[in-house]
Amino acid sequence: MVTFLRLVILSALLLLTCFFIDLKAQCTGGVSTGTITPTAAFQTSCIQGGQFLSFSATQGTTYLFSFCQGGGSATWDTELTILDNAGVIVPGAYNDDYCGMFSQLTFIATATATYRVYLTQFTCLANATCQTLAYQFQVPTNDNICSATYIYSNACALNYKTYTTGLATNSPQANPGCASYNGRDVWFSSKVPASGKLLLTTNAGSIADGAMAVYKATSCSGVLTLLGCDDDAGPGQMPELNLTGLTPGDSLFIRIWSYNNTEVGTFSIALRDPTPYYCMSGQASEINNGSNCVQMTPNKQAQIGCMWNTTQINMSSTFDYTFSVNMGINDGNGADGMTFVLQNNPAGLSACGSSGYQLAAGPLINTFIIEFDTFNNNGGGYTSDIPEDHIAIDINGNMNAPVAGPIQASSSSINIEDGVNHTVRITWNPGTTVFSVYFDGVFRLSYTNNIIASVFGGNPNVYWGFTSSTGLYTNTQSLCPGTLPGAPAPVTWGKFDVYIINKKVNLFWQTLTEENTALFLVERSEDGRNYNALGSVNAKGNSKISSSYEFIDESPVAKTSYYRLKQFDINGDFTYSVVRVVNNTVNASDQMYILYPNPASIASDVNIELFEKATVQVYDNANVLIHQQSFEEGKGILNLSDKHITPGMYYVMIQSDRGVSYTKLIFSN
Repeated sequence: MVTFLRLVILSALLLLTCFFIDLKAQCTGGVSTGTITPTAAFQTSCIQGGQFLSFSATQGTTYLFSFCQGGGSATWDTELTILDNAGVIVPGAYNDDYCGMFSQLTFIATATATYRVYLTQFTCLANATCQTLAYQFQVPTNDNICSATYIYSNACALNYKTYTTGLATNSPQANPGCASYNGRDVWFSSKVPASGKLLLTTNAGSIADGAMAVYKATSCSGVLTLLGCDDDAGPGQMPELNLTGLTPGDSLFIRIWSYNNTEVGTFSIALRDPTPYYCMSGQASEINNGSNCVQMTPNKQAQIGCMWNTTQINMSSTFDYTFSVNMGINDGNGADGMTFVLQNNPAGLSACGSSGYQLAAGPLINTFIIEFDTFNNNGGGYTSDIPEDHIAIDINGNMNAPVAGPIQASSSSINIEDGVNHTVRITWNPGTTVFSVYFDGVFRLSYTNNIIASVFGGNPNVYWGFTSSTGLYTNTQSLCPGTLPGAPAPVTWGKFDVYIINKKVNLFWQTLTEENTALFLVERSEDGRNYNALGSVNAKGNSKISSSYEFIDESPVAKTSYYRLKQFDINGDFTYSVVRVVNNTVNASDQMYILYPNPASIASDVNIELFEKATVQVYDNANVLIHQQSFEEGKGILNLSDKHITPGMYYVMIQSDRGVSYTKLIFSN
């Protein structure tokens, strides 16, 4: 939490930024103090403010100059500028405060030439006290497939980023046999999005004629399957690939090189899902662990992150929505927080507000905002915060006039910057016009208002999503958005059974209805937490009747394994089935129980006789757990009298040390 003094400092710095922005421009002039020859290893040199060091650079090669690492150090506020050999500023090649008051500058040479690295004291001043400058050239970190740079594809617009082949080496992987591959390549990786479609495109830099190959593989050391290769389909003579029919979740590896290895230098690349699940802007980025979670801000100053689901929600219907937030681990010096937002702002999916206390939701109009604020900005005209990490509700981007709250976010702690995933539940009832917020399962705040009329101008269809920001103080802030609130369920699950048959794991499942369902991804875990895709099964798509599916795990692991289904609809949304467990070290088909009567009357007891200690779970036809009971070996009765049993089919799972077994239990009147 911050004091009034911190806010004053923040305000002062913002004013300085506004009034003295020209003083942070790159600096010119300087006196030569010699020549350096960067190598792959860090070297150091003593340099005074107002002096420059000359160095010979190769086009496309990356050079690093630092007072922050590699043996570099400084005692006063430094700034670094790159000049050409005539003393002319190289555009953009400047750094002031990379680490505190000290500088670190990464420079990619745009031509093979002599350059100057020029040191000054902020702002463009001389200083006779020598500082230790560390310098090196850098081989691309993505020079080989197992250090491939991950590229995110869940964006509504192409987000090009620049890379270099400078000092890249040849890869040992087989020649792709296309686009005149002749070595010196760099690698990228990505995941196939839920749509099974992916656009990969490049733009020229100092490389004007590039080439690209895309492979599928289970890992960087696995067998590479070439999916596509291109030379000139993109702008100019640059490559572009538009892939379809891919399996969601598959790992992709992307290889980029200069056509016939005739150029060395820079290029830019971007990936896009043609039908993305959500749009991201600012510093928001997908977390590369298959979780569908998003890092909203890195642990840096003045960052913003925004993400919006591409499917609007209809506020005329009730919804009950759960997601999780992780506010980072910096408490006393952590900031600033996150929001959940409903909006029909004119910017739509591109809407993103300001950093600091605005949480990237202010000053956006036509917004209904639930803020999870981890920074006390009280003072200096800002009056709506409290010292505890808190929740408040704001309207139309006005973060200084909450219509509900603030109230301490957690009912049990003043601090939620604890590195823990906290569960948030929000509910909306258009009949009562009540919006409620729960944090870690505890009700915290509500607001009653016809927000369709008062905020959204009578239009019930709004975008929903999240925003986040940092200011002078920082945190790595992330969230897992869960499933679309208020959206029609793409599938109504029926039974899901897993059996060991002939030493293979057989999965059988059923859907009762399907709406715009694309496919089912079968996933397996050995620890119940980390899942890997085994394969996929295409769905029926749209059906009002029961549909049955099966999948065989041909190579199960010889231990306890966990299986689940990840169902994708055609818009990229997804749901998970319940998890089934099998123990492949025993024969799980051996008889473990007797269940009777079956069928049973809803008014009668259900008896169970177990041949060993076991846990019994009963699921209804929608796969909702309605009862769990533990038994010792012997006879017992399932206590279902208070479970409001109705006629129909239920599913029983019996789990013991020997394994898991499933059976149907039918009730009649």
